[in-house]
Amino acid sequence: MRADRALPREHAVADDDLSLQLQVVTEELAVADDELAAQQRQIDELLAREVDARRTASAVIRSVPVPVLVTDATGGIVEANVAASALFGVPAARLARKPVQALVPPQVRPAVRDLVTAAAGARTVGATVAVSPRNGPERTVRVLITGGVHRGEDRSVLTWVLGDVTPAQVAADPAVLQAVAALTALPVGDLSQHELLTEVAGLATRAVTGASWASVVLGDPAEPSELAADSEEAQRIDGAQFRVGQGPAVTAHRDGVPVRSADLRQDERWPALAVPAGRTRVRSALALPVRARDVSAAAAVRGVLTVYGPEPGAFAGDEHLDRALVFAEAASALLHDLDRIAELRATAENLTVAMRSRATIEQAKGLVAGWVGCSVEEAFEVLTRLSQDRNVKLRELAALAVADPSRHDLRPVLVHAHDRLLERRAQERARERVQGASSSS
Repeated sequence: MRADRALPREHAVADDDLSLQLQVVTEELAVADDELAAQQRQIDELLAREVDARRTASAVIRSVPVPVLVTDATGGIVEANVAASALFGVPAARLARKPVQALVPPQVRPAVRDLVTAAAGARTVGATVAVSPRNGPERTVRVLITGGVHRGEDRSVLTWVLGDVTPAQVAADPAVLQAVAALTALPVGDLSQHELLTEVAGLATRAVTGASWASVVLGDPAEPSELAADSEEAQRIDGAQFRVGQGPAVTAHRDGVPVRSADLRQDERWPALAVPAGRTRVRSALALPVRARDVSAAAAVRGVLTVYGPEPGAFAGDEHLDRALVFAEAASALLHDLDRIAELRATAENLTVAMRSRATIEQAKGLVAGWVGCSVEEAFEVLTRLSQDRNVKLRELAALAVADPSRHDLRPVLVHAHDRLLERRAQERARERVQGASSSS
């Protein structure tokens, strides 16, 4: 390597030419910086939209089998799910923009207006009201209204979760309605995955009668990718299942169906679990698969939500399963949205790193062009060749050059790389001339 020789005369540039070249490089860098800044703004705006709490709430609302409405602070409907459409006998798209007062009998409307006012100033308001379906008699429903703010727009919204009070409709249980309403209000964009799962576990305990503890596991319970519980007792029984490799959570994940146990200490399906379960206060369990979305059935089970009770047979009735299924479906939608946000954040972070590297490379191209006395395009080829020769990443080589533009030890190395580039081009031109001569003869 000719590391100590002066720049060859044939590669030298006149002062005027060099000044003009540097001016062009500076302008190109300015344009590149503007493009990078614009791209970064687009990424930030996209991320802000994607973590919008209302988008996450919409995913939950659409998935649950109980009627849910979203209104503005005055009671104007902005969103309705399929269950609400079925309750009122009106297509969901046509429910939008209607005042919620139009869905109740005239004599009830003053009370509904009072509910709207109260919900706007409180966290959650509950009541029992009559509604007027388009086709059918009046029905009485329980309503839980949760107030919130539409992120990014400073706009108040109200989430209405409704349940029929007839005995057949166990989803009308106030605990279930309140848990689903609380899911729609969770600040998904502000919580880590573990924090969100812990909140979901706590709400599951509130949603299912007979439950005292709950946990959420993502992935195979034998080798979970993430797990969270609302109590030490749930952690202990989960840990026992992980150690022995059997139990309701393991079976629910494997088979993709809800699994109930009247008494974990005596359940013949999991004999290895009997002894460790006897060291806890847990007796009964109900495990439900948490399903992913937009995937094939073979890969649909993403994790398991399990509630535990201190009494044998705590979840024997069908109403317990129905309540748990309502909540598990809503939780699945919430966790799917969390995945989407995490993926977007990772993409935005990778793009940011790539753009920073690009800016550094653009700066290095200008420096190398000035050091070697070549075009910006040739400077990039020089950096690329040197990166390959020295087995150093291009962005790292560029960062080395930009870190200290006054350093001179890189110049001879770059000059040598440029010489090799020119030699290779000369050889290619010579081969082309030979091939041209051969083809003409």
